[in-house]
Amino acid sequence: MDYSKLLSKKENICSKIKNIDFNFDYESYWNNCDFSSTSDAIFAGGDGSFNKIDYINYCLYISGAVSYVQKTDGKVEESISAWDSNIILPYRYVQSRLSLYMLNMELKVALWNLKNRNIDYYLYDGSLYSLLVQTNNKFSINGENVENTISKYYEHYGIELKNKIFEEIDSKNINSSVELSNDLKFSEEEKIILEQLEYLILLSEILKYREKIVGVAKTSKMNIYFKDALIPDLAIFSKCKNSGYSKPLDLVDEKINKNFYKNVEYFKKFGIDLKKLNYQFVKLDKNSGTLCITSFEELDETFFSNLQRISVSDYPYILKKSHENVKIEKKEIEKFVKLLGIYEKSDRDSNLEY
Repeated sequence: MDYSKLLSKKENICSKIKNIDFNFDYESYWNNCDFSSTSDAIFAGGDGSFNKIDYINYCLYISGAVSYVQKTDGKVEESISAWDSNIILPYRYVQSRLSLYMLNMELKVALWNLKNRNIDYYLYDGSLYSLLVQTNNKFSINGENVENTISKYYEHYGIELKNKIFEEIDSKNINSSVELSNDLKFSEEEKIILEQLEYLILLSEILKYREKIVGVAKTSKMNIYFKDALIPDLAIFSKCKNSGYSKPLDLVDEKINKNFYKNVEYFKKFGIDLKKLNYQFVKLDKNSGTLCITSFEELDETFFSNLQRISVSDYPYILKKSHENVKIEKKEIEKFVKLLGIYEKSDRDSNLEY
């Protein structure tokens, strides 16, 4: 790499960085707060992960989700965790399917906590907005739009899928995707449709506990508060000098976020009625970073005060611990391959021989 050529643009790059416009009225949205209004509350939270090895004929994967529980001023306790492995054929939607497997496991783990633990809040690691736009329904199978096909499959298999989901949750035998009684008869395309339907059913069940679910994200690329800015809202609110939180905006409101309206209408086909999705930012300490918070119900000062009490380095410790312990490293999946007795080379290694 020729660094001399790249460094010739140093002055230009640094000038552009210095001239990024942060001059927006974020203070009009900001509530200064010292987060002293605490109460006794119980939080749960979790995270998911997956890893894979691609072989010429199939893809071997491991997916997992873990969760923890913590009272304000209490110790972190391990809650339910789930791990699964299987193969899928080397189809072109492998990456998106595995992402959905992980997401579905996260939702099942969250549901188990909401059903079986006496918790006040379940913290989702990430944005609830991102969670809700995971529908991969913009492609066609055999010339028919998948969105329409999913609706048909919901009528035929919705009840059976829901029953199977709760069998898994109640038995703690959580898998990455539900297998129906006649699963072997389904083509790969039909399995993709059923996986999307499983996600939608899980969403509808999760939303029965909407007052308890809060998304916590360290990053956000959204630009809703300051639409004229060329940078994310998070970058602008990070300039706040005082601890506090922003006044929430409702992402379901078409006037505020018209791009989400089609999703809101689509969800209604599956009994999902999104009345509100609050979007805001919080700074738990004046010297800390800024978090993006999403919730289905409005959060008050007491919630944020309690969130601060269970945070380390200004991030909920149960989410940090979940993230650290759910990672599936390359060496772990390679060890699993040996335990399975698989000795064939991956597709990458096979191709390097030619």
